[in-house]
Amino acid sequence: MRVTVANGAAAEDLAAVAAATFPLACPPSAAPQNIADFIAAHLSARRFSDYLADPDRVVLTATDSGRIVGYAMLVRGIGADPDVAAAVSPPDAV
Repeated sequence: MRVTVANGAAAEDLAAVAAATFPLACPPSAAPQNIADFIAAHLSARRFSDYLADPDRVVLTATDSGRIVGYAMLVRGIGADPDVAAAVSPPDAV
């Protein structure tokens, strides 16, 4: 297992891993269409290309035998969502 910073060439593979793993993180009550809509809107290859080009984000990949098997996305600062802002204090933010 190797962890590295992703580059633009990883967008397609990241999207595939995200599409396979995001539903596993959703509660059983989540509607399949809502999950699919979220994946299409936020976890597509195009969106990962945007994330990888964003200077306020770092995407780390975990690879095994050269294949991406997991990822983490770090976002600088505190999100605009009020629930996130309430839960994260500035010293905790990346």
